Amino acid sequence: MDLRTMSKLLTDAGRKLSPSGISKLEAGDRRVDVDDLTVIAYLLRTTPAALLTPPDAESGVTGVPGEYLPEEIEKWMQGSLKLTPEGLLHYWQQEWFACQNRIQYYESSLNIPGSDQLPSTETYRQRLAEQRERARFIRVRGEQIDPTGRVFSGPDFLDRLAPDSTE
Repeated sequence: MDLRTMSKLLTDAGRKLSPSGISKLEAGDRRVDVDDLTVIAYLLRTTPAALLTPPDAESGVTGVPGEYLPEEIEKWMQGSLKLTPEGLLHYWQQEWFACQNRIQYYESSLNIPGSDQLPSTETYRQRLAEQRERARFIRVRGEQIDPTGRVFSGPDFLDRLAPDSTE
């Protein structure tokens, strides 16, 4: 969408912003306020979080330490991850156990007699390989977050899911 079209759409939506103002936003020479961000996201048919999250190739967000992975920043922007040691531990525990469940599913599906004749067999093998790679990735990140291995602790994970006994 060109700058003039965006400017007209913004004006029609009640947020007057000139083409040069939009250009400054794109270049990072002008700050965007929440109202502008919301209407721009609406006009682009996306979410404010998607506009604020860096592309996959980048990991930095202004003001956020560079120690976080792009996946963590994305989940934080979506509101599903707190950038704290406990928040990271909880997120990667969930990812670890979900990944292990998917691996188990694909392995058991491939071990069914005659499954090697199904058209989906190659797809399952590919997904199994992807999940095994994801498990290796999570193991490395989990050890960075907590060298004691709590990310991979089933009892610790289940304790987090149990209802609070103090209520």
